Amino acid sequence: MSLENCPLCGNGEFSLLYPSTLGKKKEAASQYNCTSHGLGIHPDIFRCRSCAMVFNEPAPDSADVADEYEQVEDPEYLAQRESRHLTFHRELDAIEKVQGKGELLDVGCYTGFFLECARERGWNVSGVEPSRWAAEYARNELAVEIFNGPVERYTTDRSFDVVTMWDVLEHLPNPVEVLSILRQYVKPDGLLVFATHNLDTTVARVLGRNFPLFMEMHTVHFTNETLTMLLEKTGFRLERKHNQMRAVRLGYLFSRLRRFGETPERIAASVLKALSLEDRIVWTGLVGVETYFVRPI
Repeated sequence: MSLENCPLCGNGEFSLLYPSTLGKKKEAASQYNCTSHGLGIHPDIFRCRSCAMVFNEPAPDSADVADEYEQVEDPEYLAQRESRHLTFHRELDAIEKVQGKGELLDVGCYTGFFLECARERGWNVSGVEPSRWAAEYARNELAVEIFNGPVERYTTDRSFDVVTMWDVLEHLPNPVEVLSILRQYVKPDGLLVFATHNLDTTVARVLGRNFPLFMEMHTVHFTNETLTMLLEKTGFRLERKHNQMRAVRLGYLFSRLRRFGETPERIAASVLKALSLEDRIVWTGLVGVETYFVRPI
């Protein structure tokens, strides 16, 4: 699909920011998996001449994207349960300091690990997830209430104290539409909490075109300015944000070396195995991802 309009302001004029790196692509089937190894592999990236929004081209067709996410299967993610729990409990600590507990909806909930953590702490939880595999895991293994499909097809009469999106916003070809939908589900005194990468963070500025979160599945890339525009356009205001700290298994962390070839990854895996460090969990906050707390206007 050819690019026609900016996904934020709708303008049709834009300039090339970074050229495609798809020539380096080694794997296609897993590009939409949460554990995708396609770091730094992306189509042409453009900047809107009107609002400075940064986005991938060609813009994916929404129906095609929905179909891709519906078919995702990612068993590698299941091995990250312990580390994901640690990360999610840290985020829940922050949420509960300003919002307390209540009704929670997680959009793009994947296998339900965040909902599992929230339910343990006393939240009434439900989720939305397009992947059939992930939704079935959440239902069958964690007994979590899940709507299987894109959020655009989700309907409910309920409203929520907190709606969350963890690493979802950057995947959306239609962020204005999705946040406008979510606006109606957040209680007037509720919170929308989401995590996404920010091109104004130090790591993104330093790495520039080599920023690893420029990926084929990451359709849009926000700055402080364009995030503010998105929130204003969809009826939200920023209350606070923080750099997201993530717990990561060393084995998983060093598997990201696959972007440089199989040899570096194999050497790292051998060293970790020899030292019995594959399952050691470390904290990292140097990936350019921030967590945003926003409220309805």
